[in-house]
Amino acid sequence: MADVREVFPILQDAGTGAGEGAISRVEGEAAAGQAGLIGFSFKDASGNVVLAQLNSAGALPVAQSIRNCKHAFGTNAGSTSVIDLATLDETEISAEKVYDNLELTFSCYREALCYLVYIDDANGTPVETVVSPTWRVGPGSYTIDLKLECLEISTVGGTGDQNIVLRAQNLNAGGASTMDGFLALNER
Repeated sequence: MADVREVFPILQDAGTGAGEGAISRVEGEAAAGQAGLIGFSFKDASGNVVLAQLNSAGALPVAQSIRNCKHAFGTNAGSTSVIDLATLDETEISAEKVYDNLELTFSCYREALCYLVYIDDANGTPVETVVSPTWRVGPGSYTIDLKLECLEISTVGGTGDQNIVLRAQNLNAGGASTMDGFLALNER
Protein backbone atom coordinates (compact mmCIF):
# COMPACT_ATOMS: atom_id res chain seq x y z
CA MET A 1 0.00 0.00 0.00
CA ALA A 2 1.24 3.46 -0.89
CA ASP A 3 2.02 6.02 1.79
CA VAL A 4 -0.69 8.70 2.06
CA ARG A 5 0.61 12.05 3.19
CA GLU A 6 -1.13 13.67 6.19
CA VAL A 7 -2.90 17.03 5.63
CA PHE A 8 -1.26 19.95 7.40
CA PRO A 9 -4.07 21.53 9.48
CA ILE A 10 -3.82 25.16 8.38
CA LEU A 11 -7.37 26.15 9.37
CA GLN A 12 -8.67 26.35 12.91
CA ASP A 13 -12.22 25.63 13.99
CA ALA A 14 -13.21 28.75 15.95
CA GLY A 15 -15.45 26.75 18.29
CA THR A 16 -13.19 23.85 19.22
CA GLY A 17 -9.75 25.22 18.41
CA ALA A 18 -8.97 22.02 16.49
CA GLY A 19 -6.91 22.25 13.33
CA GLU A 20 -8.43 21.33 9.99
CA GLY A 21 -7.13 20.99 6.48
CA ALA A 22 -8.36 23.21 3.66
CA ILE A 23 -10.68 21.62 1.12
CA SER A 24 -9.58 21.77 -2.48
CA ARG A 25 -11.94 23.22 -5.08
CA VAL A 26 -11.41 23.87 -8.76
CA GLU A 27 -13.10 26.45 -10.92
CA GLY A 28 -16.61 25.49 -11.93
CA GLU A 29 -17.40 23.30 -8.92
CA ALA A 30 -20.43 24.22 -6.84
CA ALA A 31 -19.52 26.20 -3.74
CA ALA A 32 -22.75 25.71 -1.79
CA GLY A 33 -22.24 23.81 1.44
CA GLN A 34 -18.47 23.60 1.04
CA ALA A 35 -15.86 24.84 3.49
CA GLY A 36 -12.53 26.04 2.27
CA LEU A 37 -9.72 28.55 2.53
CA ILE A 38 -10.72 31.95 1.17
CA GLY A 39 -8.31 34.73 0.31
CA PHE A 40 -9.72 37.97 1.73
CA SER A 41 -8.89 40.92 -0.47
CA PHE A 42 -12.03 43.03 0.00
CA LYS A 43 -13.11 45.14 2.97
CA ASP A 44 -16.33 47.01 3.67
CA ALA A 45 -16.54 50.65 4.77
CA SER A 46 -15.87 49.59 8.39
CA GLY A 47 -12.74 47.64 7.47
CA ASN A 48 -14.35 44.24 8.01
CA VAL A 49 -13.37 41.40 5.70
CA VAL A 50 -16.02 40.60 3.08
CA LEU A 51 -16.24 38.51 -0.03
CA ALA A 52 -16.46 40.30 -3.35
CA GLN A 53 -20.05 41.12 -4.31
CA LEU A 54 -20.88 40.16 -7.87
CA ASN A 55 -23.59 41.51 -10.15
CA SER A 56 -26.26 39.28 -11.73
CA ALA A 57 -23.84 38.38 -14.55
CA GLY A 58 -21.28 37.09 -12.03
CA ALA A 59 -18.87 39.96 -12.62
CA LEU A 60 -17.40 42.53 -10.26
CA PRO A 61 -19.44 45.74 -10.48
CA VAL A 62 -17.28 48.66 -11.56
CA ALA A 63 -18.11 52.22 -10.55
CA GLN A 64 -18.23 54.56 -13.50
CA SER A 65 -17.38 58.22 -13.24
CA ILE A 66 -20.41 60.42 -13.56
CA ARG A 67 -20.12 63.10 -16.19
CA ASN A 68 -21.69 66.43 -15.43
CA CYS A 69 -20.79 68.46 -18.50
CA LYS A 70 -21.08 72.24 -18.62
CA HIS A 71 -20.61 74.26 -21.79
CA ALA A 72 -20.86 77.77 -23.21
CA PHE A 73 -20.26 79.39 -26.57
CA GLY A 74 -20.12 82.92 -27.89
CA THR A 75 -19.53 85.12 -30.93
CA ASN A 76 -18.21 88.65 -31.14
CA ALA A 77 -18.41 90.81 -34.27
CA GLY A 78 -14.84 91.99 -34.06
CA SER A 79 -13.87 94.06 -31.05
CA THR A 80 -10.21 94.87 -30.46
CA SER A 81 -10.89 95.14 -26.72
CA VAL A 82 -10.45 92.18 -24.38
CA ILE A 83 -13.88 90.52 -24.13
CA ASP A 84 -15.47 87.59 -22.33
CA LEU A 85 -16.31 85.45 -25.36
CA ALA A 86 -17.85 82.39 -23.62
CA THR A 87 -18.85 82.39 -19.94
CA LEU A 88 -19.87 79.62 -17.58
CA ASP A 89 -21.49 81.72 -14.85
CA GLU A 90 -22.79 81.16 -11.33
CA THR A 91 -25.87 79.33 -12.66
CA GLU A 92 -23.57 76.56 -13.91
CA ILE A 93 -20.38 76.81 -11.83
CA SER A 94 -20.50 76.04 -8.09
CA ALA A 95 -18.17 76.63 -5.19
CA GLU A 96 -16.50 73.58 -3.67
CA LYS A 97 -16.20 71.72 -7.00
CA VAL A 98 -13.40 70.69 -9.35
CA TYR A 99 -13.71 71.13 -13.12
CA ASP A 100 -11.65 69.04 -15.54
CA ASN A 101 -11.67 67.39 -19.00
CA LEU A 102 -11.76 70.79 -20.61
CA GLU A 103 -12.49 71.20 -24.31
CA LEU A 104 -12.07 74.49 -26.11
CA THR A 105 -12.54 75.73 -29.67
CA PHE A 106 -11.59 79.25 -30.74
CA SER A 107 -11.49 80.77 -34.22
CA CYS A 108 -10.90 84.10 -35.94
CA TYR A 109 -9.83 85.05 -39.50
CA ARG A 110 -7.37 87.66 -38.20
CA GLU A 111 -4.72 87.55 -35.48
CA ALA A 112 -6.40 86.99 -32.13
CA LEU A 113 -5.72 85.41 -28.77
CA CYS A 114 -7.70 83.68 -26.02
CA TYR A 115 -7.16 82.30 -22.53
CA LEU A 116 -9.16 80.97 -19.57
CA VAL A 117 -9.95 82.92 -16.43
CA TYR A 118 -11.49 81.69 -13.17
CA ILE A 119 -13.41 84.43 -11.33
CA ASP A 120 -14.50 84.26 -7.68
CA ASP A 121 -16.80 87.27 -7.20
CA ALA A 122 -17.04 87.62 -3.43
CA ASN A 123 -19.29 90.51 -2.36
CA GLY A 124 -18.86 92.37 -5.65
CA THR A 125 -15.06 92.21 -5.48
CA PRO A 126 -14.07 89.79 -8.23
CA VAL A 127 -10.78 87.94 -7.86
CA GLU A 128 -9.58 86.83 -11.30
CA THR A 129 -7.06 84.04 -11.85
CA VAL A 130 -5.70 83.18 -15.30
CA VAL A 131 -5.74 79.37 -15.40
CA SER A 132 -4.32 78.65 -18.86
CA PRO A 133 -1.66 79.74 -21.28
CA THR A 134 -2.53 82.20 -24.01
CA TRP A 135 -3.48 80.60 -27.32
CA ARG A 136 -3.17 82.51 -30.61
CA VAL A 137 -4.77 82.15 -34.03
CA GLY A 138 -4.05 83.94 -37.30
CA PRO A 139 -3.26 83.37 -40.97
CA GLY A 140 -2.39 79.71 -41.51
CA SER A 141 -4.19 78.61 -38.37
CA TYR A 142 -7.58 80.25 -37.97
CA THR A 143 -8.94 77.74 -35.45
CA ILE A 144 -7.67 75.95 -32.38
CA ASP A 145 -9.43 72.89 -31.02
CA LEU A 146 -8.07 71.68 -27.67
CA LYS A 147 -8.73 68.87 -25.19
CA LEU A 148 -7.03 69.54 -21.88
CA GLU A 149 -7.67 66.44 -19.77
CA CYS A 150 -5.04 67.29 -17.15
CA LEU A 151 -6.06 70.91 -16.53
CA GLU A 152 -8.17 71.20 -13.37
CA ILE A 153 -9.91 74.31 -12.15
CA SER A 154 -10.83 74.13 -8.46
CA THR A 155 -13.49 76.37 -6.92
CA VAL A 156 -12.87 74.91 -3.47
CA GLY A 157 -12.71 77.83 -1.05
CA GLY A 158 -14.66 80.12 -3.40
CA THR A 159 -16.97 82.45 -1.49
CA GLY A 160 -18.95 84.33 -4.12
CA ASP A 161 -20.39 83.83 -7.58
CA GLN A 162 -18.16 81.46 -9.54
CA ASN A 163 -17.37 82.02 -13.25
CA ILE A 164 -15.07 80.37 -15.76
CA VAL A 165 -14.53 82.55 -18.81
CA LEU A 166 -12.98 82.14 -22.25
CA ARG A 167 -11.48 85.60 -22.69
CA ALA A 168 -10.39 86.80 -26.16
CA GLN A 169 -9.05 89.77 -28.12
CA ASN A 170 -8.47 90.68 -31.76
CA LEU A 171 -4.87 91.82 -32.18
CA ASN A 172 -5.23 93.52 -35.57
CA ALA A 173 -6.39 97.09 -34.88
CA GLY A 174 -6.64 97.81 -38.61
CA GLY A 175 -9.31 95.20 -39.28
CA ALA A 176 -10.76 93.11 -36.50
CA SER A 177 -12.67 89.96 -37.44
CA THR A 178 -15.44 87.90 -35.85
CA MET A 179 -14.30 85.65 -33.02
CA ASP A 180 -16.12 82.41 -32.13
CA GLY A 181 -15.50 80.41 -28.98
CA PHE A 182 -16.74 77.21 -27.33
CA LEU A 183 -15.86 75.99 -23.85
CA ALA A 184 -16.87 72.67 -22.23
CA LEU A 185 -15.78 71.00 -19.01
CA ASN A 186 -16.82 68.34 -16.52
CA GLU A 187 -17.88 69.10 -12.93
CA ARG A 188 -16.97 66.65 -10.19
